[in-house]
Amino acid sequence: MNDKVKQLRGLLSGFDRVGIAFSGGVDSSFLLRMALEVLGSHRVLALHACSCLQKKQEQENAMTWPERHGYPANALQQQIIRTEPLTWDDFTANPENRCYLCKKHLYSLFLEDLHKENITTLLDGTNADDLRQGEAGRPGLRAITEFAVHTPLADCGLNKDEIRSLSRKLGLDTADRPSSSCLATRIPHGMRITSERLHRIAALEQILENNGFTGCRVRLSRDSEHTLLVQIQEACLSQVCYESLKKSLFTPLKKQNVHKIYLDVEGR
Repeated sequence: MNDKVKQLRGLLSGFDRVGIAFSGGVDSSFLLRMALEVLGSHRVLALHACSCLQKKQEQENAMTWPERHGYPANALQQQIIRTEPLTWDDFTANPENRCYLCKKHLYSLFLEDLHKENITTLLDGTNADDLRQGEAGRPGLRAITEFAVHTPLADCGLNKDEIRSLSRKLGLDTADRPSSSCLATRIPHGMRITSERLHRIAALEQILENNGFTGCRVRLSRDSEHTLLVQIQEACLSQVCYESLKKSLFTPLKKQNVHKIYLDVEGR
């Protein structure tokens, strides 16, 4: 990993001023931390898109990142960009390339903001594992290519496990945070993305979070609004018995007008 970190530092030092697509997750947090270390806060602008596709906690995690990691007030340049994805008709139709369309809209907005700041370089936290999945597994990669967004973590061959390990060494509280994705990913392709469905998913996942299932996923069924596929962390699966699942997962969900629940026994 030392060679990869050295290569990353070299890549970052070759930029002048940069914008960073910052979600507040594992990868973008590590990238932001390294960019601040190499370039200094005066040459780094963190861009966070805030919308109905995120849980409130995820938005708060991104906005409070500087103070949680010891940066004084206003020491880090950060812009919160409010977006309205439910007005993007191509996206709300929820086609197979939904993630590409979302990234296309977001990065277009990011680049517009960077242009106003006379910044020409946008960095993204894509890692080596993401690249191996290709556009079939990560449709958003197409937008990254089209907009010539730089992916220094992937360029240095850093994978998720390595980024988590390096984040721990840097003292980042995101190091062991479960991977996250927007709420729209829980809606099957072809089923329209609506405010009601997004709110319902967020509320159901919050119920499970409150019952100890951190990092869970509640996916809607294309066959019925009353049927769910639930995914919980693999570690949770190995620690709970059926009676515990029934009490903490099945029963509270069924109180929310859910008739049938499928549990992914492989976890996530």
